[in-house]
Amino acid sequence: MNNFYVLNLPDIKLGLDDLFTKRHAALLTSKVGKGHEDILAFQRKAIDALPPALTGGKPLAEELSGVDSEHDGSGGGIWHMTEAYLRAPKVEPKVVDAARRIRAAFIPELGQLQDSYANEAEAAARRKGELSNLEADLKLIPVAGGGTLYDWAVMYLSAGEKLSVLLSQRADIDSKKRKNAQALRSETVGILNELRAGIARELARNPELPKDLDGQIFGYFDTLEAQREAQNRAAKAAKGKAEGTKGE
Repeated sequence: MNNFYVLNLPDIKLGLDDLFTKRHAALLTSKVGKGHEDILAFQRKAIDALPPALTGGKPLAEELSGVDSEHDGSGGGIWHMTEAYLRAPKVEPKVVDAARRIRAAFIPELGQLQDSYANEAEAAARRKGELSNLEADLKLIPVAGGGTLYDWAVMYLSAGEKLSVLLSQRADIDSKKRKNAQALRSETVGILNELRAGIARELARNPELPKDLDGQIFGYFDTLEAQREAQNRAAKAAKGKAEGTKGE
């Protein structure tokens, strides 16, 4: 029987969801399991009530990814459209000049689309004034569907501003909530270890219980614990390697 040590809140959330669905019948097979059902359900409810950013929830991450795709798509479109006008022969000089000004103002380097969310948000705020300054230039270059590069620039900057809003929302999780979440994590790990020890004692006294009851109840938690241990080891090794390289 192994105790749990390194499970984090996302792991515990996944494990409890699994325990109360796929493994619920196994939990109720033993008296100890029945006795822990209510407290585990309470812990699960408390964890589910935490902000998604503390439990590995996907909604905010998916929103950030979606907005970033809109930002990168429109920004890439602007870069490639100006690239076309800068490369193509026999383009009117005023259009070439407009393309050059647009490129310099909004996306000088295509690689900037690989920047962090925070950097992209900062750049959007910094470039917002260029939208009115270069409105005539932007509207000089049409795009399919009846619009112009002005529409793409609006989309590009708006997406950058949305990234800032989403990042701010994620940062709104204050230190008190983080401290409470960490306490909840430690408490729940302790309850799981207590339950596992109780199951082991009951198995030793009651031969009618399934011999593999521990695995039936804690199998997924064991998998999550093993994965977390492996990730922690890999992260520690990578950190050590990076520090060693830095010292050379």
